Amino acid sequence: MAYKYPRQRINGIWLIIVGIAMLSLTLKLKNGMPNTIPFGILYSVGIFWELNSKTRKRLSVGPGTKSQQFWANAAIIIMCIAIVFTIILARNTYPTTSINFMRTIWLGVLLSVGLHFFMFIPVHGKMMGILGILTIINVLISMLLVVPLDLVFIIDGFLKLIFGILYIKLSPINF
Repeated sequence: MAYKYPRQRINGIWLIIVGIAMLSLTLKLKNGMPNTIPFGILYSVGIFWELNSKTRKRLSVGPGTKSQQFWANAAIIIMCIAIVFTIILARNTYPTTSINFMRTIWLGVLLSVGLHFFMFIPVHGKMMGILGILTIINVLISMLLVVPLDLVFIIDGFLKLIFGILYIKLSPINF
């Protein structure tokens, strides 16, 4: 049987790794800013693992399509552009040493990530859209109610962990 979304299991493991990376942002430097070193290490290991051809061959239920490759590449490019825009906006709004600068960047990054999940619907299925909606809601509530960044990181991390587990448990599905 052919599945529309052959790499859901890989995506699930990737989401778990990123979820743990997001939770690691609650570790603080002496100045109170998130310690991005554990995040960066986990994220890099996750990228290497996800893009590894042996991993893809072993955990996929088939090859991805050219259309899925297009959507995946477009999603990442658009997310990166949105993140650059966020950094420019933050630099032109706040001093780079202020907490508001870092908060704006993190919320902009998470908003960009939430939006890019929608472009992964043709790649991994409709659950990516649901994850995108929940990620964006988390960011918007944080912007409106000035929720502490640690709580935003925790909610985001657990959303990714939950959806990662769902993808592993339910994969492969055509939803």
